[in-house]
Amino acid sequence: MEMEIRPMRIAEQEQLAAIYLKARQVSFPWVQDPQLADFKRDSMGESVIIAAIDGKIVGFASLNRLLAFVHLLFVDPDWQRMSVGHRLIEEMDKRTQRPLTLKCVIENKPALAFYKREGFEILRENRNDVPANDTLIKQKNE
Repeated sequence: MEMEIRPMRIAEQEQLAAIYLKARQVSFPWVQDPQLADFKRDSMGESVIIAAIDGKIVGFASLNRLLAFVHLLFVDPDWQRMSVGHRLIEEMDKRTQRPLTLKCVIENKPALAFYKREGFEILRENRNDVPANDTLIKQKNE
């Protein structure tokens, strides 16, 4: 299996929307009535990269490059624990000079554990947000 990480092509938006919807339905019980159209709205203006294995898109990430903020990082539930998320983070880290930051819902224990393994640390707890979340930061390797 060979994994390719590259920028999203416009024609791939529907595939990414399906991954986004499926992953949120499986892992995000706090999201009320997720829709396919959410992907386009939620990634607007961001740099979107995809991960493909043997030509099949299995995950994606969106990055606000100016802020070095990872807005979305989703891997098809059927392809999790296969280094897809790791490779997406590596690529985003290359695309910015600043430390990467992101927010992760506190209830999403598997995602928080993943980000910790990737070298992210809690910068700030946002307990009053709905849902409550942590802001995480990954320092650049010197």
